Amino acid sequence: MTVKACALFFNALILYFILIGTPIIAIESGYVEALGWNQYGGWRIGIRSFDGKRYYYYAHLRQNFPYALNLEEGSVVTAGDVIGYMGHTGYSKKENVNNIETVHLHWGLQLIFDESQKEGNNEIWIDCYALTRFLYKNRCLTEKNAETKEWSRCLQMKDPAVAEYEQKKTPAPGGKASA
Repeated sequence: MTVKACALFFNALILYFILIGTPIIAIESGYVEALGWNQYGGWRIGIRSFDGKRYYYYAHLRQNFPYALNLEEGSVVTAGDVIGYMGHTGYSKKENVNNIETVHLHWGLQLIFDESQKEGNNEIWIDCYALTRFLYKNRCLTEKNAETKEWSRCLQMKDPAVAEYEQKKTPAPGGKASA
């Protein structure tokens, strides 16, 4: 039996009562820049756009199984790919702890025009409310594999930016990555 659901996007400032394990999908194609435990954000994912100007932060993912299988730092994701699962981890120095009562997704979008803005006093985070509402109306249909219990998108998409990025990082003859 195949179970289908809509993966949801939520604003960091609004808490929604949703089920643990609801699939979280990538908003934009890019590469995984950060993946792991953060004492405040719990299990979290950071995805950087291919042009390096946007950073998407997804936090408080599910305990014990926070990420899609095979997702690791450096992985390339396409917009709409399942990247993780809703949870309520965080606010603990000890890893894999649920210290938040409400299951929710904290997500944010940081604009980066200069690398000094990535972490420091000049960070630019945008209000995601309007974008959240738009994405909610344009959800990606996902399905659960009954054997592996892993969720994936129902409709595959080819993003030319993904192919271009992967071609740039593929070694050219002679051992150097093409520019």
